[in-house]
Amino acid sequence: MTSHFSYKNISLAVTLLSSCFFMVACENNVNEVRALGSRAGAIDIGKDVSIYMSTNGRMSAKLMGPLMKKYLIDSGRMVEFPNSIKADFFKDSAIVESKLTADYAHYIEAENKVYLRDNVIVYNIHGDTLWCKEMYWDQNTNKFHTDKEVIVKQHNPISKIYGLGFEANQDLTDIKIFKPQPNSFAIISDTSKLNP
Repeated sequence: MTSHFSYKNISLAVTLLSSCFFMVACENNVNEVRALGSRAGAIDIGKDVSIYMSTNGRMSAKLMGPLMKKYLIDSGRMVEFPNSIKADFFKDSAIVESKLTADYAHYIEAENKVYLRDNVIVYNIHGDTLWCKEMYWDQNTNKFHTDKEVIVKQHNPISKIYGLGFEANQDLTDIKIFKPQPNSFAIISDTSKLNP
């Protein structure tokens, strides 16, 4: 038996094999490039932004941040403020009743909730102030809530309450501390001395 294998057959085999390898390599690279392109194109980025939010046709809040990322392909349509956020909450369309600051926030449009974390501070026009590490603002109920640690300072009555978990309306006039902690205090005036 004689073999009919020649240099021409070897050259053809090498060419076919290398083109198959090249096609496989190109296919993987194209998919990787498409994936990178879809991730980059799925985010809108805004700088020094302001977002006005409304509840039942009434402006309820204004969110402001130096950087905003809106994830377009996310099913929950999340908006993220990675470099801090400020918010004004309105009693009606013209009067600010409370303000908020936090180092990070994200808003999930499908749930109408804003998650806030790191140095979260809320204060109202009366000077009542709330500090916590993280909490949610529910746009449907206009309430803040968390199950984490919180500190609340109020002016009437004068008090400073340390708690674990709370719920409050956005103007801080109705605050419920779920588990008050030691070192909390309240100074209540003695009205019996005013009316002898």
